[in-house]
Amino acid sequence: PIHRGDGMSISLHRSFEVRRPIDEVWSFLTDPHSIAGCVPGAHLLDVVDGTLVGEVSLKLGPLGTTLAGEAGFRQLDDVAHSVLMAATAREITGDGAADLRMRSHLTERGNESTSVDVRLAVRLAGRLDGPILSRVLAGAAEVLLRRFATCVRRRLEAASFPRVG
Repeated sequence: PIHRGDGMSISLHRSFEVRRPIDEVWSFLTDPHSIAGCVPGAHLLDVVDGTLVGEVSLKLGPLGTTLAGEAGFRQLDDVAHSVLMAATAREITGDGAADLRMRSHLTERGNESTSVDVRLAVRLAGRLDGPILSRVLAGAAEVLLRRFATCVRRRLEAASFPRVG
């Protein structure tokens, strides 16, 4: 993990609506395979005792990198429909590292619709924290969060979402 005070921090917030009942959205957002399937560039290699093991490939114009690491659910509140997911990863080639915390909170909106509120905090270190690359990654994180939200909404609003595993 990256130690406090190390690296650059990126904080993002996104809210979106899903036209599905809250229990279906909750099931999706607490299923490791569903989550991994909506993270652009993610390749889930294994799930061991609830810990996701995988890689994320990022292509940022002429720049690219692949991070390998682990993620897992740190807090699950079935009553409040709130989940905290945490991940740590290191570059496969290079000295870059990232820590991520993603908190999602669901609110029932009626008419079988659910509001999803996502807060993302990322801390970068090593070469990922360089002056140019960190700015590029901050912009990319916003795009990735938007794509994640779009994927969640599309998959849930389809007739059903596949359960793998």
